[in-house]
Amino acid sequence: MREKLKIDFKRIDVIIVLAMTALIGIGFYCQQCAFRSSEDLNSIVIKQIAGILIGYALILVILFIDYHIICGLSVFLYLIMISILGLTLIIGSDLNNVKRWIVIFGIPFQPSELTKVALILFLAFLCNYFKSKMDRLYVLVILTAIAAVPMILIILEPHLSSSIAILFIFCFMIYYSGMSYKVIGTAIALVLPVLVTLYVVVAVFNVKIPFIETYQINRVLSFLSTDENDDLNGDYQQLQSIEAIASGSLHGKVISSDTDTDKNYSTIYANESDFVFSIVGEEFGFIGSFFIILFYAGLIARCLIISIRTPDYMGKLICIGVSAYLMFQIFVNVGVATKLLPNTGLPLPFISYGLTSLISSMIAVGLVLNIGIRQKHNSKS
Repeated sequence: MREKLKIDFKRIDVIIVLAMTALIGIGFYCQQCAFRSSEDLNSIVIKQIAGILIGYALILVILFIDYHIICGLSVFLYLIMISILGLTLIIGSDLNNVKRWIVIFGIPFQPSELTKVALILFLAFLCNYFKSKMDRLYVLVILTAIAAVPMILIILEPHLSSSIAILFIFCFMIYYSGMSYKVIGTAIALVLPVLVTLYVVVAVFNVKIPFIETYQINRVLSFLSTDENDDLNGDYQQLQSIEAIASGSLHGKVISSDTDTDKNYSTIYANESDFVFSIVGEEFGFIGSFFIILFYAGLIARCLIISIRTPDYMGKLICIGVSAYLMFQIFVNVGVATKLLPNTGLPLPFISYGLTSLISSMIAVGLVLNIGIRQKHNSKS
């Protein structure tokens, strides 16, 4: 029988809480900068405050529930999110031929973000269930199928970057799950020829891949191109973002005596979400951006430390999954804004606008805090 776990609120990770709170505050400021000329600024501020309060309330609720119980419910959470993803493809809001949102009580809801958290819990639960059989290929096949379902549904939206995020989380968790290297090697040996064949078919014979849009290909080609005269226009936003970040100089404009309100980031599309780091760079400058990255690094480091200190296998995997989730989103968002990566869309945790992204990130951190405050109780019962 599983050993009892006692709650010790003295062990709550203060660094995680402070780093998260600081990032949420920075995000709140950035959203006001992004929407300052919008007629809906007041309603946006109210929604953002409501999202923050809901997020903190959910963290408090999560802290009082044993994460083993939450993982036990993960199969239902997973099925619910899969159903909502499917429903989004049918009745979701259509924006530029993309269906990523479903409106609930007048509020846009992006299921793909919460699906990542639900998948982390379900994968941790299944890995724990198959713990003694992690040297079997069929276990990897089952886990891959579980991750593949939401990936396919998200690709159909289409939202390629979110599906790649799920793949990253999956690979990270599988690697740390103790899966046999022999099984992993066999899987790679089976998949690699397929990937090579697919590459040859696309690169040599110019065959169009289903569900991969032309604009997505152009973004990658623009990123790889060294020809300044190409007309792909896939990196136009990124060039504007770099200009905005560079204009922030060393200390940024938030403490500058410059009264000019026409900021460079104001002309960037999606500067409240996918390109929110352009606001961070221009408003806070190099020094401010450095400390913001430091907050993220500290938060992720503490998540990993909790995973190391936790003797519970399932708890370790949840922490690893949350760390992978945060790392990938941060790396991609900042990488896109600074043109280190091809242009794609992923929110920056705690800072980008969007209630689903904010609440999902807070729930993920709440799960790590939950694991951190629970220690083994020496009891045979």
